[in-house]
Amino acid sequence: MILPLVPVESFFDSVLAADIWPKSISRNEIFMYQLKLRKELKECLDGVFDSLPRPDIPLETAIAEGYITEEQVTKLYTALSDLLADDRDYKRLILYLPFELLPNKIRHHYEKKLQQALERFGKIYIDAWKNLLYTHDVRANFVNGDVLEVERRIGDLPRVVKAAHLIPKLVQNGLLTVEEVVALMENSDDEILKNSIAAALSVVANIGAKTRKQKINAIPMAITLASVQTELDKRFSQIESEDFGDIMPRRKAWLKKKSRQETIWYMGEHISMAIVEDGFSPEVAMTFLTHDAKSASRQSLIEGIGKAIEFIASADFRKAQVLYTQYEATLLNLWKNDPETRETLSKTFRRFRQLLIIRDEQLAELNIVIPKLAGPFSENLKFMKQEMDEIRAMAASIEQNPELFKLIYPTVLIFGSRLNGYGQQDADIDLGVCVRPRTSFAKRARLKELLKKTFTHEKIRADEIVEFWLEEKNGRLKVRDFAESDVSLGQSYWTHVLFGAAWEGNEDTVRELCEKLLAPYMIRTEERIEGRDARGLYLEALEQSTLQYRLMHNGYQRFFPPYGGIHTPHSGGIDGNSMFWDSGYRQLATKLFVSRVFLPEIPADFLKKS
Repeated sequence: MILPLVPVESFFDSVLAADIWPKSISRNEIFMYQLKLRKELKECLDGVFDSLPRPDIPLETAIAEGYITEEQVTKLYTALSDLLADDRDYKRLILYLPFELLPNKIRHHYEKKLQQALERFGKIYIDAWKNLLYTHDVRANFVNGDVLEVERRIGDLPRVVKAAHLIPKLVQNGLLTVEEVVALMENSDDEILKNSIAAALSVVANIGAKTRKQKINAIPMAITLASVQTELDKRFSQIESEDFGDIMPRRKAWLKKKSRQETIWYMGEHISMAIVEDGFSPEVAMTFLTHDAKSASRQSLIEGIGKAIEFIASADFRKAQVLYTQYEATLLNLWKNDPETRETLSKTFRRFRQLLIIRDEQLAELNIVIPKLAGPFSENLKFMKQEMDEIRAMAASIEQNPELFKLIYPTVLIFGSRLNGYGQQDADIDLGVCVRPRTSFAKRARLKELLKKTFTHEKIRADEIVEFWLEEKNGRLKVRDFAESDVSLGQSYWTHVLFGAAWEGNEDTVRELCEKLLAPYMIRTEERIEGRDARGLYLEALEQSTLQYRLMHNGYQRFFPPYGGIHTPHSGGIDGNSMFWDSGYRQLATKLFVSRVFLPEIPADFLKKS
């Protein structure tokens, strides 16, 4: 076993799977068959997506222009259809599939095999879609993830039927008719479904309209350093004086930071509009390099230049290249002389790389790394080598502290945005530990004291280290669930941590926990947690952590420019401004769903004793 270990990655590595899972599972025919099918689907998907020149290219265009073959597409549709038809667990994949993959009304002269695969996929897709119309999703999960702390909520969070929000695209592609949708709404007693359908129908009439994102009200003045700083100061002052109500201090700080960042983006949009409309020049941009310029003004400038180049690149790549050369010196000057702008610049340069405006070599010269956003996430650990060395030493120190060693296992789980690749370099590192069975909960206060002393690091919030309190029964370990809401008390359905984290520490301990704690998650059970199917919760946690928090909400846009989307009148009703609709995000999310939202399931009767 090679540490650190990310258990979910073993499902795509037969050698690793045979090493970490007990023989009763690793040699089980059902287990091996499920791994084989998922690996084949992943290879089909990667083969098609990695061959496309851009995420928003229609599939038929990609075939016609020779980027992909009919054989590749046939295999992909077949693999997707097999997954959606045979497995109740993974139908939510259709929420994220790129719309460019959907069959459409245009008649194509494809070979018979591809035509048949298309027809089968279209029918199975709609069946899966209808199945999801009974699911109510938290609306904020698909927008910005801004949900109130559990202890501050009054009632349930606002919900939608997210599958219903797909209706405009399904109608556009001929998979549904407006009449069918209206009948569906009229025959339903589900108010959340009816409201979600109504919001989608208001978009249908305009779905073909090609517009830029909704314009903001222009500032009635010339865009200069002085005007930008004046506007920023005014808006920042309003944010500081705003009454956020009775909320937790950390949430208040987060909301203020979010509002300031949105203000910078707002000003960046104005600068972008001015550049596109020839109301702003490279000479004016140079004035932002003076000592009088504040960092927020410079960040707005960077945002504006980036958005302008991205907008022009969508219509005229050569013109975008020329525009970049005009502003390149300003951007590089800021990189060299203003460290506070580097996160914004890193984002802008990475997005330029996706547009082929700049090359990988140029990023390397600036020490800007490109993480593995599509996985395997274990490869992102090399970008946090120093922190991992320090965490490894902390994990080893558990065995040297008799009191702590009696309370927890000598292993640490590393998870969060840094592991997933989209976290900024100064982002916190999330950790988890496993508390030994039969440890009295009365010792928790002392445990937290010991954890604070052991895990002392500027990027680790020791008071928020997740604790998985384990119980032992019949030779197996199980996470104990708690009724109280506490972000540092791990729950049994937190599979995104248990299977998605990088495990570091004592190798024998990690092997023991894989066998006794993790392996039972793959054995079919009728268990329910808080009235819900346990396996459904396991997969939901993997989906939300990998595809929504915080990749959809802010992580994706740090690396990729916008592609496609849905920017039509009334699209606000289905949250059209969300990254959920972006073709590039949907392509990445589909890859991640296939590789990370996966937990093999073996009927208990089919387990063989090792």
